[in-house]
Amino acid sequence: MCNSKYSGLQTQVEQEKRDIPSLLDLKKAIPSHCFKPSLAISLYYVFKDIFLVILFLFIAILFYDSPLYFLILPLYWFGQGTMFWAIFVLGHDCGHGSFSAYPAINNVVGHLLHSAILVPFHPWRISHRKHHKNTGNYEKDEIFYPMSEDEYRSVPRLSRWVYSNTFFMFCFGFPIYLIRGYGGKMKHASHFSSSSELFKKEERELVKTSVFSILAVIGLLTSGIFHFGFWNIVCFYGIPYLVFCSWLLVVTFLHHTAPGAQWYDQSSWSYVLGNLQCVNRVYGWIEPIHHNIGCHTVHHLFPAIPHYRLREADLALAPILGSYRKEDNCSTISSLWKSFRIWSRNHVIPDNTKVFVLPAE
Repeated sequence: MCNSKYSGLQTQVEQEKRDIPSLLDLKKAIPSHCFKPSLAISLYYVFKDIFLVILFLFIAILFYDSPLYFLILPLYWFGQGTMFWAIFVLGHDCGHGSFSAYPAINNVVGHLLHSAILVPFHPWRISHRKHHKNTGNYEKDEIFYPMSEDEYRSVPRLSRWVYSNTFFMFCFGFPIYLIRGYGGKMKHASHFSSSSELFKKEERELVKTSVFSILAVIGLLTSGIFHFGFWNIVCFYGIPYLVFCSWLLVVTFLHHTAPGAQWYDQSSWSYVLGNLQCVNRVYGWIEPIHHNIGCHTVHHLFPAIPHYRLREADLALAPILGSYRKEDNCSTISSLWKSFRIWSRNHVIPDNTKVFVLPAE
């Protein structure tokens, strides 16, 4: 990066730090009731989503011997995978403590929801908390951050290929991330190991509890293979699981890699400035199904807000944030293709970069 460009970006960042509202000012702009979760409302969404999962499965089984079965299957895969994604978002709320005011209930419900879709609740909650605390800081973030050349050199060759071919990640990126982490900052970053560098010593028992829950579900799936056949388990669970993984990667990718998004080193970063690099998106009819995850900026700033209050909180912040509130109203497909092309060429940055702006093309 040339000195004049670097100097200009640094000046801009320092000005933005002075201009943006403080976290306290932003919180004051949001109605206080938005921060109060309702257990009854949260449970309603859980039961609604579980009902839809069962309904979709029942419909698919109903057509099992029908000539229309292979026409119904792709619809089932997409619909059920989308519901797995919706269930993940509810478990994600449990991890943030925005599901209810009762930590024990959050932990139990979070385990039930996440284990059902092979996500280790506590390990993912812990690493995701780190992501929220360091969004926009390429030296400390967890996922989809541009790597320095030095870090990239430490990444295995196969992983470099995956990072350069982002579309491959949409089905398989999330399981790979859970198994080995992202980037090269840690040598041992598995979410399934209590000795992983991701976790503190006092968190290891929580990790073991979540891993045991995953093993129990794997046991049930294995039993299902013996009782119902391998293809049926793949068809009714495995493929929807991959659709869910795709949804998770697509949404995460689009909210954090939009053209113009800025990334900072530790010395240039601040919590508010980093999280204001998140981009809100409109997902149309999918938005209420996956629980307003498109209101991503306010969720990142205040993860304690329940998903059914995010829209109201986002509207309350809009006037005070002004141009610092980023939103993309383009179609998901076109935005995904554009972001993929840009990210594939810009996911590695020079060492000691202070500020990196993701280019528009």
